[in-house]
Amino acid sequence: MGYWVGAAGLYAFGFLTGFSIGQPFLLVGVALVLMGPVRHRARIFVPILTAVVAYNIGFFSSVPFYCTATSQAAQASVVVCKSLLGATFAGGEGYNPSLAPAIQSGLLLAAVAGTLSLGLLIASTYRRRPR
Repeated sequence: MGYWVGAAGLYAFGFLTGFSIGQPFLLVGVALVLMGPVRHRARIFVPILTAVVAYNIGFFSSVPFYCTATSQAAQASVVVCKSLLGATFAGGEGYNPSLAPAIQSGLLLAAVAGTLSLGLLIASTYRRRPR
């Protein structure tokens, strides 16, 4: 019962705060709700949940986190945005940086983390078997 309460709580919190800090909580909550029937099968549950958390980490570390605009007299303004890792995105007036690099880095990190956790689970299963 506690599993479902926690999963529903993360889902609800993520949904209610979706426009501010809710995306990672919503993604983890949805993953927990969808994987509820297989939560006792570690080879399925752990890699998928690891991939969802890794996606959140990869996305938020490379998404433009804050932007500043500067302007000289009688010239168009320049918008400069920076991510948490220090990547800089710049453009002219009305510039809106793309989220594509952040989504790509999140997906890449999710694939690596999910594959790595599955490999570790499989390796630990073979180590425990008596020979």
